Amino acid sequence: MSLRRATITALHVQVLAVGRRVFQAFLAPAATLPPYITVKLATRQGEVFGLQPVEIYIYAAQASFAALDALEHEVIRALHQRELVDTETGLRYILRYAGSAGDVVDEERKLISRVVSFNAASAVMI
Repeated sequence: MSLRRATITALHVQVLAVGRRVFQAFLAPAATLPPYITVKLATRQGEVFGLQPVEIYIYAAQASFAALDALEHEVIRALHQRELVDTETGLRYILRYAGSAGDVVDEERKLISRVVSFNAASAVMI
């Protein structure tokens, strides 16, 4: 989907700390070095016409939650109220920050993570 592609491209360019390690949800290789990000187009809740929830999962080493905080701020700066363009389709989207979830520890992968949520609307050119 072009929204996912546009979001991944924007994060590649804007969040340098992850070194282009931005993946579709559930598709990050198990051996991926942290920090990295995954992008999920979430299920729409209720009847919010025209808005698509986008969840950004940030993963970091279990060394410091301060590093996770810094990545969260970078992601928000990269996406909040920015116009994203899918270069393949030309479709444009505007994302708005909707909040962040608490810290999670992934014992299996030895990582910490946080979800940063946005709502995306299609930008209509008039």
